[in-house]
Amino acid sequence: MRILAVDDTRANLVLLQAMLKRAGHEVVTADNGEHSLEVFQQESPDLVLMDVMMPGMDGFEAAQRLQEIAAPRWVPIIFISAAATEEYYIKGHQSGGADYLFKPINQVILNTKIESIKRVVDMQNTLASQNKVLQEYVDKDEEERRISRHIMEHMAESKGLEDPMIRYMLTPAEQFSGDVLCAARSPSNRLFVLLGDAVGHGLAAAINTLPISGTFYSMVYKGFELSTIGRELNRRIKETMPTGCFVACGIVMIDPAESYVEVWNAGLPTFYCVDSHGHVSDTFESNQLPLGVLGGNQYEVESHIISYQAGNQIIMFSDGLIEAENSEGEFFGIERLLSCLHHPENRLDDIKHSLGEFLGDEIPHDDVTLALVDMPSVDTVASEAYETLSDDVLLTTIEESSEIDWKVNFHMGVSEIKSLDLTPMLLGIITQFRGLESHNQKLFLILSELLNNALDHGLLELDSALKTGPDAFETYLNARQSRLREIEKGFISITACKISINGTPFLRITIDDSGKGFDYQKVFGNSAENVQMHGRGIKLVKQLCHAMEYTGNGNSVTVDYSLEDN
Repeated sequence: MRILAVDDTRANLVLLQAMLKRAGHEVVTADNGEHSLEVFQQESPDLVLMDVMMPGMDGFEAAQRLQEIAAPRWVPIIFISAAATEEYYIKGHQSGGADYLFKPINQVILNTKIESIKRVVDMQNTLASQNKVLQEYVDKDEEERRISRHIMEHMAESKGLEDPMIRYMLTPAEQFSGDVLCAARSPSNRLFVLLGDAVGHGLAAAINTLPISGTFYSMVYKGFELSTIGRELNRRIKETMPTGCFVACGIVMIDPAESYVEVWNAGLPTFYCVDSHGHVSDTFESNQLPLGVLGGNQYEVESHIISYQAGNQIIMFSDGLIEAENSEGEFFGIERLLSCLHHPENRLDDIKHSLGEFLGDEIPHDDVTLALVDMPSVDTVASEAYETLSDDVLLTTIEESSEIDWKVNFHMGVSEIKSLDLTPMLLGIITQFRGLESHNQKLFLILSELLNNALDHGLLELDSALKTGPDAFETYLNARQSRLREIEKGFISITACKISINGTPFLRITIDDSGKGFDYQKVFGNSAENVQMHGRGIKLVKQLCHAMEYTGNGNSVTVDYSLEDN
């Protein structure tokens, strides 16, 4: 050990130095209290032997100053004094001394005390080393968490949750939440709300949700259907996450324009649809395994469709809410949740208040997430294009083009039509061409209306009158799904090209189908039937386009969309 010996008597200091060297220690010396502070700072000894009675700064004061200099490192101090009194002994320990020796010093006792203290010093050094390693680990962990938090905050968009149709709470049990809540609007202005609950808690669970938010937002913005989004979410979780990392997930899609709601629940607690009085009108139980259990080819999304009822609201939540426990081990439960829904304007606050009172000082052991999704009485989210739709839109003749910049053709057979979301797929290809990306939303509406018309009225021969009456769209969609499963032959052909007419650039889209067609003249007539839902889509396309022309029996349509004025 390196030992600092301090004594104002030269003879005592020489004797002490000799005894310490004989025991194999490295010795540095100081002849008074002030000098000991200088030597201590220069030499950083492991142990100090401090004489008590010295002129100027005595040993007790010097010891206290040394400890201040050494902090936070612990340096043991053994006081040496000829005064063998109880008062000095107590004062030595009060001054931070580790032990006390009385003069004349016995070599054996000195060696024994030093060895005893050396064991403590070694333990302290080991502990300090371990603390340093632990602190480095803590600092690294905190930095990784900071980076992870930054990444997750930027991947999980929160802007969509500001939608006026949504109210929510998201309370993590730890620093990171294993629940994810996302909301976004599609190009057709449908509202999609997703809630996911990963296995476990904290950062590990939060990481499991990372593939969900990015995939969800990307696919909603591109206009994919709920079923396609659900299948892709499952594929992403299955392929990117380790075995055993499952995510319970649910999506609510609200479409006020078409007056229907679609709900999918895979592993979450039952969702509830309640009216303005808090009475349950529909329930949506989980009927599928969570994401990541089955492979992509095995997973089929089974959703529920209900009619849009103005004033109703859908309640979706993770199990952390109903399984929150109070000090007596009781669960918050479904009954308490449903009892908070009688006043529509205060539902979220009532739930928060009830949960807070129930828990008291207890903290939920799981992430608590809840979303209330409105069906407003006034269609505040209807597309402006629909709102301003004119009743006197007429067909026009397609002009000859003077120049073609590019042209692409697609031919879709029955198997592709059944398995693909044609609109976002085709739009994703077309908008890769320069200058078209800024027209994404309007082109989505045009393509989706024309493709749906070719499929529904051409190949599937669905009657638009099915959309009229109570539960109309639910009936229409059920008939659509049934006929789509049964159809065995047919095709839809799509051609898109960028042309120039008298110097003005246009996107020309032609869609042909193998069906019997439909009475397109009836849609553009002046009968009262035109104001019904089934005539609105085609009229919207005509209003968005410069020209529109049907040929044949209505199973071939061409539109010119201006790339200059839109």
